[in-house]
Amino acid sequence: MLDQTSPAPGAEASAQETYALVVIGAGIAGLNALYAATEYLPKGARVLLVDEKPDAGGMWNTAYDYVRLHQPHPMFAVGDMAWDWRKPRSYLAKRDEVQTHLGQALTPIAAQVGLQTAFGCVATACAEVSTAQGPMAEIRYHPLGAPDQEVTVRATRAIHAAGLNYGLAQPLALRSAEVVSIIPQELAATLAAHPGAPVHVVGGGKTGMDTVLATLAADPARQITLYKGRGTNFLNRTRYLPMGIKRWTSGALVSRLFRDVALTYDGTQDDALIAHIRKTHSTDPETPNEVFLYGLQSEEEQARIQSGLSATHADYLEDVVDGATGPEIRLRQGASLPVPPGSIFVNCGGSFFRDAEMPPVMPVLSPQGAILSINTRHAFHFLTSVAGFFGAHLLYRDQLRGAGFYALDLEGLFRADRKAWVGASAAQAYHNQVLAVQTLPMMLLDRCGLDLDRWYPLPRRLLALAQMRATAKADLAHCRKVLELVTARYGIDAGPI
Repeated sequence: MLDQTSPAPGAEASAQETYALVVIGAGIAGLNALYAATEYLPKGARVLLVDEKPDAGGMWNTAYDYVRLHQPHPMFAVGDMAWDWRKPRSYLAKRDEVQTHLGQALTPIAAQVGLQTAFGCVATACAEVSTAQGPMAEIRYHPLGAPDQEVTVRATRAIHAAGLNYGLAQPLALRSAEVVSIIPQELAATLAAHPGAPVHVVGGGKTGMDTVLATLAADPARQITLYKGRGTNFLNRTRYLPMGIKRWTSGALVSRLFRDVALTYDGTQDDALIAHIRKTHSTDPETPNEVFLYGLQSEEEQARIQSGLSATHADYLEDVVDGATGPEIRLRQGASLPVPPGSIFVNCGGSFFRDAEMPPVMPVLSPQGAILSINTRHAFHFLTSVAGFFGAHLLYRDQLRGAGFYALDLEGLFRADRKAWVGASAAQAYHNQVLAVQTLPMMLLDRCGLDLDRWYPLPRRLLALAQMRATAKADLAHCRKVLELVTARYGIDAGPI
């Protein structure tokens, strides 16, 4: 297991190689952390990047092929690295395009440091140890399927970037033998093999919406039924990331939107917060949707989905069974509905926090500061990409501990109450953003390509920054009070780093 305890006596002799930095995880979180850390390392410093997948890119190596970014592609970046193409700024990049972009991030990094990669390898331990040279990180890893080939290395610093620990869904275990159960990665082949078969999309989040749009694109005449559970609210991308001249005249910077959500929440009124987000910020304010996971959707996408659906059930699919006259759908609230044989059921349930057991808590910063961890149990930000960028800069500037940055058990809170998770995650994100603005140089802040405020012209961004500074003291106090109240309500681990 990955932990941060000293190894057993005698383990010191097993360390064979020493690095200036070891990064575990080559997804968007690990790459941003590596990119930021490179600025503080001497030219040619030995750096090791370890990842289970065959290439950099994290979840983008295995995501379904029709997934697209839900923000403009320039705002999905490694540091301030530009995309190597000429596409409209509003273009939503596809899976393979994103994976290629993330893989290309290693080229400029390798030009600055002596980068070695260990792809196809799993890290089994990352611990802070005492050495004659001071505290160091000790990392053990081995090739996938070959635990007998374990390697032990040490590093002056390590960044353990598990991030959201994305996992593939599994097909729904339906009892009927007369229907087809798949995951999104199998959609294209299944549609081709079953022309005209009705499609049942199980899940109303971003994956479900992507699946509806992909099915419509492949066959506009195909019947599509959506099972959306409590329903998902999406931030209105048309309003908050407007096009053309509207970038000067309308919309609202995303930092101001986060402030609105953070300050609307008092730590207790969970239902009222979700209603406020739906009515004020979403693409579908008239629905009773109850879930919000920071997804973005345009008004045009929402209209296409609604017009393309044959039926929508605000309920959860429990099973499909073989009845006396054919397959029957069983819904959680008790309804039983017939379904044609050969119907396709696509499991679009969430890909995060999927494991039955939560991972152990790993502090953002190890006791002696040798290890930075980007994870969901002691998290710096719900966007692990942002946590990687700012966490690494703050680590190397010795400003991460003691400055007031707040860590939060986001996964524990998500499992306890998803509505409270929304309010607390917004409060934490805005709190740490305000502190970052107060702590870090403006030049460094401007190099965070992940900042959605960069969509807007510089004068509007400077105005928003001035507004943030003007209300910082009161806003920070409010966010801390919210976080303290929510964590007390649910017994969640949280507090200043």
